[in-house]
Amino acid sequence: MFGVTKMSIGLQSYPELYTTLLGLGLYDKLWELLTQTGIAYLPFIGIILKNITRCYVRNGSGDAGPTSLRSMETNLIITILVILFGVAPCIPFDAHTVSYSPECGISKGETYHPGDTGTTYDKAFTLPSDDIRVPMWWYAVISISEGMTHAANTMLGCPPDLRRMVTAVGMTQISDPEIKQQLKDFESMCYIPARMQLNQDKQKNVSSHLDRIQRDIKEYGVEDTEWLGSHSLNDVYYRNLKASRAIPEFTYDASDDLNLDVSRVNQPAYGTPSCFEWWNNKENGLKEKIFQSLPKSFFNEYKNYVNHVRAQDDVVKRIISNAPNGYENANNVIGDNGYSHAIAALGIWYHQLEEYPKLYAASQAAPIIQALLLLMIYVFLPFALVFSCYSPSAFVTGAILIFSVIFWGFIWHLVSWTDSALMQALYTGWFAKQGAGATLADMVIGSLVIFSPIFWFIFMGAMGVAAGDIVTSLSMGLNKIGSTAAEEGAENLQTAAKMGSKALM
Repeated sequence: MFGVTKMSIGLQSYPELYTTLLGLGLYDKLWELLTQTGIAYLPFIGIILKNITRCYVRNGSGDAGPTSLRSMETNLIITILVILFGVAPCIPFDAHTVSYSPECGISKGETYHPGDTGTTYDKAFTLPSDDIRVPMWWYAVISISEGMTHAANTMLGCPPDLRRMVTAVGMTQISDPEIKQQLKDFESMCYIPARMQLNQDKQKNVSSHLDRIQRDIKEYGVEDTEWLGSHSLNDVYYRNLKASRAIPEFTYDASDDLNLDVSRVNQPAYGTPSCFEWWNNKENGLKEKIFQSLPKSFFNEYKNYVNHVRAQDDVVKRIISNAPNGYENANNVIGDNGYSHAIAALGIWYHQLEEYPKLYAASQAAPIIQALLLLMIYVFLPFALVFSCYSPSAFVTGAILIFSVIFWGFIWHLVSWTDSALMQALYTGWFAKQGAGATLADMVIGSLVIFSPIFWFIFMGAMGVAAGDIVTSLSMGLNKIGSTAAEEGAENLQTAAKMGSKALM
């Protein structure tokens, strides 16, 4: 309809790229359907009938004509302008009109468009092949709403996503069957024999061993001897214990082979390392292989939080305890996933909140819910505008509704910022068993993720109703001015007619 220069609109998430494009495309088609069927013109009939009957009831049959005509003109002009700028699609809109630039994370600074995001959404959604056009009003509303949300997010900056860090460890599984088997073998060949020797040393009071163990316990905690990678057992016993079978990727050492005469004929492909080497080897050790189960970017992104030994130990313990067949007896420090003891006292809202993924899943689902809600709003808009008889108040209310949903992006960013702050303040360790303070923080954040957008929506809904009422009052004021002018004109005509008739008489 008009030659309008397109501007790029920055959106808040990958799914919103597709739902915005799909929703506005459906808006265009549905408006075309409404115009072709004539439904879009029904409000004009309502405006004409409403003005005729209203003026007739108020002023009687004598003055109804001029009054209704002037009021009708005012309403029709307002309606036509509303349709022109706020209903009829006119601005071209395609996949290059919208973009998404992550504000935080490893993709910060990159810009993505529908169809080339590198995510599974590219396959799930098909880009519209037809030309899409968008009304001026809604294009401006979406642009301003997205721009304000982006600016607000920028003010908060990029706090470390500690919830994602903890969840990444909590959800990491050891998938390699060989590593699982090695963990079982390490427990039976190294950990259990070492614990037996420790118990014997305690009975015999072997001070040379017990003193070293006490020093390690003082540094690493009283639970140090209760897991496979114990520093105490590594320092005192693991060096003198070794694997009883060949371990893949460890070099065969003939000087350490008790069956050297047999092995000379058929030399083993792998060696039998000491338990210390088996656990601590920088390339093939169990500890290193467990670390490799994490995403490659984990240690680069969160290096400041896992750069000390205690945190690294907690990471290994947590990943081992995640195994389906488990090693809880050897890792009972976090056997309950760190929350059950506090939930028993505090948790009546959240059943079994001991698992981090619940909060993380809620935060990850939030942008998808937001994108789908926007899709529904864009699809319903043509019907809402027609059924409201193109009321100006409906446009203001709809604009505030769209802004409210888009601004959820900032609300969740604020919740994420608060979450990281509370975790740093109340958590005693990132991956180990937590106290009541940490559980309280989780309950607060869980509530905010769910209820803060709802509260914002209710608040803005009230503001939208008020704004809509203001616009309605202004529109009624314009009608009143037209009606008053018509009434005055009719009175003047009547006066002039009476004066003319008297003059003729």
